[in-house]
Amino acid sequence: MSIRVAYVCADRGVPVVGRGGSSTHVREFTSGLVGRGMPVTLLAACPSDGISGGTGPCPMINLSSDPMLHGLRGQIAKQLRASGSASTRAAEIYSLLLNQTLLGELGKLRQQIDVVYERHSLWSFAALQFAQREGLPYFLEVNAPLTDQQEAYRDLDLRETAQAIERLVFPAADRIILTSPALKGYARARGASQRRMRVIPCGVSRGFFPESGRAGTRGKSEFVVGFIGSLKPWHGVGSLLEAFRLLAELSPSYRLLLVGDGPLLPYVKDFCRRHHLSHLVTLAGSVDYERVPEYLAQIDVGVAPYPALPSFYFSPLKIWEYAAGGVPIVASASGDLPQLFPHKSAALLHPPGSVRKIVKHVERLRQDRALGRRLARRARRIAKQHTWDRLAARFESLAAHVLAAPQHEVIPGTESWSHSAPEG
Repeated sequence: MSIRVAYVCADRGVPVVGRGGSSTHVREFTSGLVGRGMPVTLLAACPSDGISGGTGPCPMINLSSDPMLHGLRGQIAKQLRASGSASTRAAEIYSLLLNQTLLGELGKLRQQIDVVYERHSLWSFAALQFAQREGLPYFLEVNAPLTDQQEAYRDLDLRETAQAIERLVFPAADRIILTSPALKGYARARGASQRRMRVIPCGVSRGFFPESGRAGTRGKSEFVVGFIGSLKPWHGVGSLLEAFRLLAELSPSYRLLLVGDGPLLPYVKDFCRRHHLSHLVTLAGSVDYERVPEYLAQIDVGVAPYPALPSFYFSPLKIWEYAAGGVPIVASASGDLPQLFPHKSAALLHPPGSVRKIVKHVERLRQDRALGRRLARRARRIAKQHTWDRLAARFESLAAHVLAAPQHEVIPGTESWSHSAPEG
């Protein structure tokens, strides 16, 4: 019998149909589940970004469609602005109120659910509440240290509330699915059990593997350095531009292709203008996931130049995409990348933030094409073990094991709320 999954993504910043890495992860992982014959219903606070093509991989319920909640959020924001306060709290309260909607929608689906799977978001707890009330397994997927990330890069008003929700859902999950081993400490600090943690990294679509082993043909007169991803500081865009400036001085054959958008786009344009590089740089902008292979076919080396970060918790989609497309990889030796793609075996790795090493490795690949082909072949074999359907199979095995175990324990302290739904 197939395992029926309710997949919850209550983060309003993660559109299911969208072009960002988070969107791709939700959509492709659920596609993998569906491909293995598991019926999935997706409950999303943001079904689409409104600009991307395509549709969701399975039936989807919009959690943000209640006009009353929208009106309430607007009134709260208006009053906050009138008092001279930021309206951040209005958005946070709105996200908390979505728990009522989520609980109601899950209740309607009860006879169609065997497992509740939630992508961790700052304000969501109703999925756990429902799972415990109904005696269903609850899986929590953790992709980032969300409260830390929110405080560092955005605004977080109801900080204590967000932290309390984490301390509630982390210990109660039947399994914590981490996308990187680096997140284990974050989960443990919020009460998660080490024995309930499993690592399932990001992956890549089987459609990204060209039959020939190489994504298209390249001209001999140019050597294209490619970057696929959002233009953000923690993705090393500054180091990439500095490296390319030096590479362009070494050979007139160098070109740079940037596929993605983000807050650093004005900086990228200004840097290229100031250093007279604009004619060598192509800005493709944000593209739908299905079109990424078109751009992989145009590049000679794929770069992931992450800077030195206090904690590298990423499972970079771009690395898997380069590998699947048969593109040689130059990347920072960050997180578990050296274990996944060993230096000089499946990639050329450099110390995080080292512009000099980026230049050295890219130039070496330009001059030694045979080395690039060897590295790309090895990386491609590794990527074939991390396709979305294989990752979905890992979850299916975990879910089957949990379902076969004795009744899930109720975490002390949650009994008072886990058997009652909010009114309304």
